[in-house]
Amino acid sequence: MTATQDPPVDRGEETVLVTGANGFVGLNLLDQLTRQGVRVLAGSRRPPDMDSEPAQHHLVEWVSCDVTNRRQLVELVRHRNVTRILHAAAVTPTPDIEQGDPARVVDVNLVGTVNALEAARLGQIARFLFVSSSVLYRGFPAECGRAREGDALPPDNLYGVCKNACENLCRQYAENCGLSTVSARLGTAYGPWERASLSRSRMSAVTKLMTMGAERRARPIRVHGLKVARDYIHVSDACAAIAGLALHPQPCWDVYNVSSEEAFPLQDMLAALQAEMPGFRWEPVDDPGASDFAFLEADIRAPLDLSRLRSDLPGWRLRDLGSGIADFAAWRRTNPA
Repeated sequence: MTATQDPPVDRGEETVLVTGANGFVGLNLLDQLTRQGVRVLAGSRRPPDMDSEPAQHHLVEWVSCDVTNRRQLVELVRHRNVTRILHAAAVTPTPDIEQGDPARVVDVNLVGTVNALEAARLGQIARFLFVSSSVLYRGFPAECGRAREGDALPPDNLYGVCKNACENLCRQYAENCGLSTVSARLGTAYGPWERASLSRSRMSAVTKLMTMGAERRARPIRVHGLKVARDYIHVSDACAAIAGLALHPQPCWDVYNVSSEEAFPLQDMLAALQAEMPGFRWEPVDDPGASDFAFLEADIRAPLDLSRLRSDLPGWRLRDLGSGIADFAAWRRTNPA
């Protein structure tokens, strides 16, 4: 099934600020918001990727936005009459980045969220949506079934520590300041406009394998961990849900899972890629050190329960892994890197 859109409604009074708008999730949020007729201030620290269709939309205005600069954020929200903030700016670090430059991760992911919350408080906006992460379920036993929002575990990496702290900050701003806040725990997303950047050095497995399949024609891709299962969600479906929560008149909860409800083994992903990419070849290897791509037991993720999301957004639709990969492969054919 593919994501469906409600008919456009009059949102002429809305001005939504998207932080991190030039990122993977940010560009897809622009796409979903403009489909609903929303005027968007696209906040980015670096020049926008104007090759992407959302960046050129007539409802999108690009503005300089460094989330580590509180004064700039506050002035932007006040002077541009921002009504809602979708806070997607983040560093998605590898372990090497967490160890080598932890202060940058904290400055952007934690302090940047404090600054955005302060701008929201002082600007008296209608909704602050924080893009959180399913990293908070890392270690949740897959055999226990779908993880619910109350099943979050103490984080074991810096990225998770920041996401957890930011969710708690959102709750405190809601309780102490009357600010309407929602945290959307995003699962493993893949799809259009995912590319490496200073803020995102870790690519999704789908994008990695698609890129390998396009490059490695001389021999099959050596793969380890065929039975390791994770949940995956097409980024358009994810951002349709996130935008829906940001625009919802009265969400019932302050935290929502945004992902798929099923964990797919790596072997299923490879089969879907093979069906969509002529010449895509792979072979299993027992030694992860001899592989081109490896999933280990530590990479197993339980699927997420979407009861809250489906209750508040009954019109939201989720495509399955095969359909999502087919759509992404078709997009890549018309949008070569």
